[in-house]
Amino acid sequence: MGRGIVTLVATAAAIFAVGLLLGLAFVGRHGGGAIQGWDDRVQTFDVHHRFGLVGVSKVIAFLGDAPKLAVIAVLLSAILLVMLRSVRALIPIVAYLGGELQVFLIREIIRRPRPPTAVYPAPGAVPGMHETSFSFPSGHSVAVTAMLFALLGAVALSRRKLWPWLVALVASLFVIYTRLILGVHWFSDVAFGLLLGIAWGATVAAVARRVEWVDVRAWLRRWRRQERGTSRQPSAP
Repeated sequence: MGRGIVTLVATAAAIFAVGLLLGLAFVGRHGGGAIQGWDDRVQTFDVHHRFGLVGVSKVIAFLGDAPKLAVIAVLLSAILLVMLRSVRALIPIVAYLGGELQVFLIREIIRRPRPPTAVYPAPGAVPGMHETSFSFPSGHSVAVTAMLFALLGAVALSRRKLWPWLVALVASLFVIYTRLILGVHWFSDVAFGLLLGIAWGATVAAVARRVEWVDVRAWLRRWRRQERGTSRQPSAP
C-alpha cells in the first residue's frame, strides 16, 4: 500500500509540472498567450451555438462545483465502503482531492482571467452566471474527469473491458462542453483540464488495481493489535 501512495504522490507532482508548463507555454501568465487567438474563435462560436443545452449545462455546473462535488465524492465513497468494505472505497475522494489540488495550485500561478461572458449581464453571458475565479485549468474538467476515469477505470481494469473507459471519456467530453456553452471558460482551460483529469483519474484507477487493498475491518484489527502491543512494551531505561 505504501508503494501505491508513493506512486500517487509522484504522479500528482508530475501532472502539476506538466499542467504548469502547458499553461506557461500556451496560455501565458494572466492569459493572452499563444493559444489566445484560437480560444477567442472557439468562445465566440460556442456562445452563438448553444443548441438548447443551457439548462442541463447549469445543472452540471451546480453539481460539479467544488463544494458540491466534494459531497458527491464522500457519498460515493460511503456507498462503496458499504459495498466493498475495502480501502478501494476511497477512490472517489482521492480522485477528487488530487484533481482539485492540481486546479488550485496551477490557477494560483497562471492567474488567467475568465472570459467576459462568465459574468452576467455581459454581452453573450447566460443569466445567473457569475464566475470570477481564475480560469486555467477548468475545475470541472479536471476534477469531474478524474472521478469518472478513476471510478470507471477501476471497473475497466478489474473486468478487463474497454467500454468503461469510453463511457468515462464521452461523459467527460460532455461536461467540458457544457463549460463552453455557458461561456465561463476558454477552450484551452477545458482541453488541458481534460488531459490532466484523465491522467490523474487513470493513475488512481491503476493504483487501486495494483495495490493489494485490505479489508477495512481487518486493517483496523491489525492496527489496534499493534497499538496495544506498543503500549505494553516496557520503556527503555
